[in-house]
Order: sequence, then C-alpha cells, then structure tokens
Amino acid sequence: MRCTTQKGSRVEKMSERKKVSAVERQKKRTRRHAAIVLICIVLVAALAGGTYGITRLLVHPKTGTAVSSSAVSKASTAKDSSTSASSAAAASSAQAFEVNKTGLTGYQALYPDLYAKTKVGQWKDAADKTVYLTFDDGPSDLTPQLLEVLKKNNVKAAFFITHQPEQQKDPNYDKYLKEIYDSGCTCAVHSACHNYRKIYASPEAYLSDFNNMYQILKKATNDHVAPFFRFPGGSNNPIMSTSTRKAIIQEMTRRGFFFYDWDVDSKDAQGADASGIYANSIRGMQEGGNIILMHNTSVKKATLSEVENIIQYGKQNGYTFKPLDGTLDPSMYGFSNQYFIPLLKGNPNFKLSTKHEARFASLLNNGTSVSGAGVSSAGN
Repeated sequence: MRCTTQKGSRVEKMSERKKVSAVERQKKRTRRHAAIVLICIVLVAALAGGTYGITRLLVHPKTGTAVSSSAVSKASTAKDSSTSASSAAAASSAQAFEVNKTGLTGYQALYPDLYAKTKVGQWKDAADKTVYLTFDDGPSDLTPQLLEVLKKNNVKAAFFITHQPEQQKDPNYDKYLKEIYDSGCTCAVHSACHNYRKIYASPEAYLSDFNNMYQILKKATNDHVAPFFRFPGGSNNPIMSTSTRKAIIQEMTRRGFFFYDWDVDSKDAQGADASGIYANSIRGMQEGGNIILMHNTSVKKATLSEVENIIQYGKQNGYTFKPLDGTLDPSMYGFSNQYFIPLLKGNPNFKLSTKHEARFASLLNNGTSVSGAGVSSAGN
C-alpha cells in the first residue's frame, strides 16, 4: 500500500513539472512573438519616416535642409566652373594660334573664321609598336557596330568624315557623328563631297569643300574638330596638279591645319577581302608602320569583321593602340613633304620633332622664315 502511494505521488509530481515546463515554454514563445512584432513595428515606423523625409526633399526641394544643400552645391559648382573657365582661358591664351590676317587677297580672304584655335607646338615621334587606327569616308550604318568593337577592346580611333550624297539621305547621319564624338574617338575633316575632280579643281574649290565639312563637324562636336585632315586619295593623288597641291598645302598650313597620310594600307579601298585586310594590316605593323588606313562605308563589312582581330593580334604581341590627336609628327606619314616641310621654318605654331628636324634638315632649310601661321609668300 505504501509503495502504491509513493508511486502515485511521484507520478503527480512529474505531471506537475510537465505542466510547469509547458507553461514556461508557452511564455517564452509569447515573449519571442512579442519581440518580433515590436521589431516589425519599429521597422515600419522607420521606413515610413524615411519615405516621408525623402518625399519632402523631392516634392519640396526649396524647404528645410534641401535649401542649404542646394545652396552649397550651387556655390561649389559655380566655384568649380569659374576655376575651370579661368584655367581654360589661361591655357587658350598660352597656346593661342598665331596668324597674320592683314593684307589677305583672293582665296586667303575667304572663310575668315576657318582657322585653327590653338597652336600645336612641337610634334612627337611615335613610340615603338604604337598603332593608330584611322577610318575614312564614314559615318555609315556600320559605324555603331565599329564603335562597339572599339569600346569592347578599349581602343580609340580617328574618323576622317565625309558628307557625300548618299550620307545626306541617311536620317541617322547626325546621330552617327554624335556617337563617334561621344565615344571619345577623333573627328577630323576628310571631304564633304569626296569628288576628286571637283575639290581639286583649284584652291578655292578645295577650301569651299573643306569649310562645308568643317562646319558640319563643328556643330556635331561642339566645336571640337581636329586641327588635322586627310586628303581624299592622299596628299599625292594624281588628280591634283602640282601647283594646286602646293597652293592648298600652303594655305591650309597658314590657317593652322595639317594633314596625315598613312604608312599601312589595309587595301580595303581596293577591294581586299577580310583575310587580305587582316594580312595587309598585320604585315604593315610588323614592318614598323603606325597609321593604318581603313574605311567605314556601308559596304566595308569585311573591314568591320577584321578590326577586332587586328586589335587582338596587336595586344597579344605588345602593340599599343592610340587615337590621332594632333601631337604625332605628321612628316613621317606625309606623301608631299617637299611642299609641307619648308613651310615649317620659323613657324610659331608647328615644329617638327627633334628626330625629324634632323632627318628633314635639307627640306626645312629650303623654307622661308615667316611670321604668322605659315603665311604664304603670295601675300601678307
């Protein structure tokens, strides 16, 4: 009987302990739930307050703290703009293009605003294994794809632009020009009409065509047109007479513009296929060439297909790709140095690199020392 009583007592105690444990577990769960609910309430309140504050800043930007931030921002911007403007003005003044515009006659008096803005100074030689990709006759519907290839490979190029009849019909022409400029590539004059017999008929005809293209680029690039150009067909093309060639080079130099020909021809203009374009370009690079001539018209799909391959070969073999920016000495890539280099003697705006001053000393010494930007002997 006693054993039975003790056993029953133990069972009752165990039952009570279980009840107490269950109650405690329930209390813990309740406290946990309450804490979670409280945290949620705090988060919701914080989010609501933040949203309200942001809404006030967006809807009422002129009140409260927003006014102070705006004022500080405007003051900072004004200060930066003033500093930048002062720096730009100082730089422009220090490098201002020097030209004598008095006593001009004939075609020299045409287009009084068609002058370079800054002097180039002394040109530099190309570093070893440096390549400059250049594309003539664009833009076209292939331009966006070409720019994508260049961007993908972190390469900039120079575009020598035209405005031929078929391009004038393209509603995206201006858009393509802007994309070239916005990409960081160089925009330079090639020709407006690209009609050899028309533009090379006389210095006046050439200036008219050049000015037309220059004005289009000036608008598209916010007045950041390159101070250099490329003759359609090259500076030694057979359509130009010797007298016209000499006169044009002399007049363009006087106005502060100089030209680049090339020393690597992809031969895409002659109809080379993709493999030929690649082979011609690589061979030219291996032989020490720097400026590669290619084209960007709508039919040059083979050229487009090989640009990335050329870049990849170059990078894999230690070449560096740069855009023409006017600092590279053009004399090494000129087909008509006999007319150009003599104009540089005493010229305050252009100076051959030290290496090429020595190389072309005889031509340079044949020049006539002048004041102003290559002022021609015909006047001034």
